[in-house]
Amino acid sequence: MEEQVVPIRVAALDTHMVTHIACGFKHTVAVTETGALASWGGDEYGQLGFDSGNIVDGVQPRIVKGSRDLHFSRVAAGGYHTLALTGSGDVYSFGDGSSGALGHGNLDGCSTPSLVKSLWGLGVTQIACGENHSAALTVDGKVFTWGRGKYGQLGHGSTQNIKLPVAVKALVDHDVIQIACGGDHTLAITSDGRLFSWGHGLWGQTGHGTKEDVLSPKQVHQLEGRVLVQVSAGARHTVVLLDRGEVYGWGDCEQRQLGTCDSEIQFSPKLLFSVEDGKRPLFAVAGGEHTMVVCEHIMEHQQGHLGIERQLLDTSSESSLVEGSATKPCLPGGKDVDNRHGSGLRPMKLPSLLQIVQNVAASSRAIPVLAHALEDIFSSVRFLIVVFTQKISRNINGDENQIIDRVHSRGEDSEGPGLDLELVQAIYHGVLQLLNPEIVRKLGEAMVRLFQGIEKYMDEVPESLWEKVLLIGLQCPLIGENGPGDMISVHLFSIFHRISASAKRKMCKWLRTYPKDIFGGRFVRGIHRFISNRETQLSSSREGIHSDVLGSLKALSILYEADSKEVLVPYSDFYNTSISNHASLEDDYYRWSNVKFANNDVPIVAFCQFPFILTPVAKSKILQLEANIQKTNQLRLSVMTQLFSAELQNPFLILTVRRSSLVADTLRQLEYEDDLKKPLKVIFEGEAGVDEGGVTKEFFQLLIRELFNVGYGMFTYNEDTRHFWFNRDSMETKHEFRLVGNILGLAIYNGVILDIHFPKAVYKKLLRESVSLKDLRDLEPQIAKGLEELFVYQGDVESTFCQNFQITYEYFGEMKIYDLVEDGGNITVTNDNRERYVSLYVKYLLEDSIREQFDAFLEGFYQVCIGPALSLFRHEELELLICGLPHFDFDALERVTKYENGYTKDSQVIKWFWEVVKSMSLDEKKQLLFFTTGNDRAPVGGLATLKFIITRNGDDTDRLPTAHTCFNVLMVPNYSSKSKLENRLKLAIANSTGFGLQ
Repeated sequence: MEEQVVPIRVAALDTHMVTHIACGFKHTVAVTETGALASWGGDEYGQLGFDSGNIVDGVQPRIVKGSRDLHFSRVAAGGYHTLALTGSGDVYSFGDGSSGALGHGNLDGCSTPSLVKSLWGLGVTQIACGENHSAALTVDGKVFTWGRGKYGQLGHGSTQNIKLPVAVKALVDHDVIQIACGGDHTLAITSDGRLFSWGHGLWGQTGHGTKEDVLSPKQVHQLEGRVLVQVSAGARHTVVLLDRGEVYGWGDCEQRQLGTCDSEIQFSPKLLFSVEDGKRPLFAVAGGEHTMVVCEHIMEHQQGHLGIERQLLDTSSESSLVEGSATKPCLPGGKDVDNRHGSGLRPMKLPSLLQIVQNVAASSRAIPVLAHALEDIFSSVRFLIVVFTQKISRNINGDENQIIDRVHSRGEDSEGPGLDLELVQAIYHGVLQLLNPEIVRKLGEAMVRLFQGIEKYMDEVPESLWEKVLLIGLQCPLIGENGPGDMISVHLFSIFHRISASAKRKMCKWLRTYPKDIFGGRFVRGIHRFISNRETQLSSSREGIHSDVLGSLKALSILYEADSKEVLVPYSDFYNTSISNHASLEDDYYRWSNVKFANNDVPIVAFCQFPFILTPVAKSKILQLEANIQKTNQLRLSVMTQLFSAELQNPFLILTVRRSSLVADTLRQLEYEDDLKKPLKVIFEGEAGVDEGGVTKEFFQLLIRELFNVGYGMFTYNEDTRHFWFNRDSMETKHEFRLVGNILGLAIYNGVILDIHFPKAVYKKLLRESVSLKDLRDLEPQIAKGLEELFVYQGDVESTFCQNFQITYEYFGEMKIYDLVEDGGNITVTNDNRERYVSLYVKYLLEDSIREQFDAFLEGFYQVCIGPALSLFRHEELELLICGLPHFDFDALERVTKYENGYTKDSQVIKWFWEVVKSMSLDEKKQLLFFTTGNDRAPVGGLATLKFIITRNGDDTDRLPTAHTCFNVLMVPNYSSKSKLENRLKLAIANSTGFGLQ
C-alpha cells in the first residue's frame, strides 16, 4: 500500500464514531463509541487481535470479534503489541509477548484480547505502551509497569524484563495522575504538577541533562516550580504541556521533532510553543519522530491557566454527558471546551452517578449515558469503591457538584468501611425511581459481572481489594427480588460462602457501624426475600442445602454474628419462616446429628447448623422429634432386654405418687437415669383415670409448686423481680436439686409447659453461656445498680465507696464474710481494681455461692436433655420452651380452633363462646387455658400453634362444660342463651380441680 503524505479519510470507519486511536510500528487500533475495537495493518504477532490462525495484513479496518461485549474505552499500541482498557478499568493485551509486555506471566504471544489478570480489580484509568514495555495507571494514583526493562524503563531499579505488572515502588507515595511511554522511557505527572521520568537516556529523552539511563523514577528538576498538565512521549523524545499553555520538549531532534534545535540532542526542556496570536494549546502529541500541538482560538479575556487533570468524579453538564462513554474525561481547564479533544491522552474520569441520575430524571436524553455509567462503574471493583468513598458537597440550588477531596475514606481507619452510605442509597433509589426496565437491567447485568469477576479471581487477589463491594451489593434494593435481583443475589451470596475467617471478622466490625434501617431493612430482609423465593429448594432439601440457599445463609450468619455483639435488630428478625415451615426438619435433624460430633472440619449439610434462622416453633419440633427418637430407642431396648433375659422391663417411665408426698415419691422413683428416656406416665394413688397427657400436666404443676415453695427451703423469692433463685444456705441434699433439673428436662422431653419464674441467668447457665453484671439486674437489681455506679464513677472510688474485696451476708441470723480474693478484707476497691471487684462480685452471686446446688440441678437437667437439639436454642428461647408465653392472642386461637360433633364456627353457641372469652379478664383467660389444656401459659409460637377443639356435649342443660386436658378438648353443651353459657363456663373454670376428666 502506498504511503500517504496528506491525511485521507478511512472510509471503512464511516459508519463508526471513533473515540480513541493508537498506532504501533505497523498497526493501528481504534475504539468506537460502542466500545468495540477496530484494527488494521500488520498482524505478524497477532497485534490486531483477529485470531485468524494465519499472519494477516489488515488493509481495511475490521472489528475485533467479541470486543464490543467488553466495552473498551482506551487503546495503546507498542511496537508489536496492543493494550486495550475497558470502561470498567480492566486491561486486555494481545500481540508480541517475547519481552513480557503482554503481562500474562509468560513470554508467549497472544492473538486475541486477553485479560491481564494481575491488574484485575485495581481500577485502571490509563494505559501506555513503549516499544516493548507497558504501563498502567490506577484510579488510586499507582503506576504499574511490565515488559522489557533493558534500559530501566520499568522503573524498578533494575534492567530485567518483567512478565507481570508490578507497582513502581518509588511512586507509591506520589499521587500520579497521568503516564506516558516512549520507545524505551516512561513518564508520570503527579497531582501537584511535577514530572518524573525514567528509562533510556541516550537521546536525552528523560530530561535530566544526561545520557545516562535512569533505573528509577526521578523528578525532572529543570521544570520544578512549573505545573504540568499533560505529557506525551515519542520514540526518543518527550513533550509536555504546562498549565500556562506552554509546550516544552527535549530528547532526539535529528528529525526536527523538537523544531529548530542547536544540536541533534536536546538534553534539557526547551520551550516549543507558548500562548500567542490568539491560540492556546489543548494538547501535545509526540509521535515516533514527530510532534503535534492542537490549539484553540481564544479571545484575550479567556487567557488563563489550564486546570490540572485529576482523577476525580466527572461533573460534566448534561449536554456533554449525553455524548460518548460515561467514563469520558473533561479537558483540563475549560468547561466550554469540547471534551472529546485529546481525551484519549488523559486518564478516564469516573462519572458522577448521582448527577447523571438527576439529569435523566430531568431529561431522557441522558439515559444512554446512565446506562454506560452503570455498566462501567457497577462492574468494576475499584471504581465502585472509589465512587462511593468520594466526599461530595451538593449545592442546594442544584448546581454542579463541588469536589472536596480526591478520595474520601470516611471512617476507613476506624470501625466502619468508609463508604458513603447515603450516596449508595441515593444512587440505588434514584435509579429505581426512574422506572426504566432497561436501566434496571443494565444495573443488574453490571453487578452480575462484578460478582462473577470476584468469584473467578478471589483466590488470586487480596480480599481487601473487594471486601467493601459486598456491602455495596448487599445494600442494593434488588437483592432477593425476582428478575435481575435474583442473579445478583446468587453470585453475591456465593462469594460470602467462600470468604475467609479474617474477612468475616472485618465484615462483622464494619456491619456493626451500619444504621439499623439499612442493616435490618436492606441486609437482613433482602436475604430473607431471597430464601423465601426458593421454597421449592427448601421443600426438596432431603439431599442437603441447595448451594444458592447455603450462600445466603452464610451471608446471614455474618450479619447475625455482627448483631450478637452490637444489637441492631431483634434476634427474632433472623428467623426465616420459609425454612422453618417448609424444610424437612426431620431429614435435616438426621443429617445434622450425623456430622454434629465429627472430629474433622464439619461440612455444612443442614439448616440446624444455622440455628438462628429457625423459629422457636421449628426448634421445638426438632426437640420433640429428638425426644421421640430417644423414647423409641428406649422402648426397643426394653423389648430386646425382655427377649434375652427373665427380667421384666416396663417400656414406660411410670410414676406412682401420692398427693401428700409428691416430692419424696418422685425423688425415689427417678433413681435410674436410663428410665428418664422412656415415655412418661403418671398415676396418682387412689385416683382413677388413664394418663393420656392430662395427668402428667397436673403432676408437673403440683410438683413445681411444692418444690418452689419458699418454705421448702430450696429456692429464695425476690418480691421485686418476682424471680426464684437457688438458696445458697439450703439444707436440702443434691438429690432434691437434681430432681428439679430432672423435672425441667422431663417437661421439655414430654412437651409440658411449667409455671416457673427463673431469671435469665439460669437459662444462660443451662446452655453453658457466661453470665455478667447485666444478668444480675434480673436477680438483684439494687446490687446491680450499685455495682454499675461504682464501675462508671468518675471520682475517687476508694474514698467514696469505702469497699474492700469482701462480701457480707446473713446465714440463719448470723453475719458471714466471704473473701472475693485471699485476704480480701485488707484490699480496698480503687479506680484501678474496680473492674476486677465487680467481676468477682457478680461471679460470686451468680456462680460461686450456688455452685453445689446449681451443679446438681444442671446434672439432673442433662440426664434427660442429652441430645444435640438443645444447642439450637438461645437462652430466651429455652425459657420460652420451658415456661411458654405469658401473653395470649385469643384471636389467633379462634382462627385455628376446630369444631366437632355438630358445631361449626357459625354455630350460635360458638359465637357466644368467643364473645364471652374476649370479655374475660386476664386471670379468667388463664383459668380457661388451665381448665382446657392443663397449663395457663401459651405454648411456643403462641396460641396460634395450640391444637384446640370445641365439641358439642349434648343439648341445653344445666351441666357445666368439661374438658379433656390430654387432648385440649373443651366439651360445651348447646346452651340456650349467652348468659347461661357465660355463667356455666366461668363457674367451671373457677372451681376446676383434678384433671378435668369426664
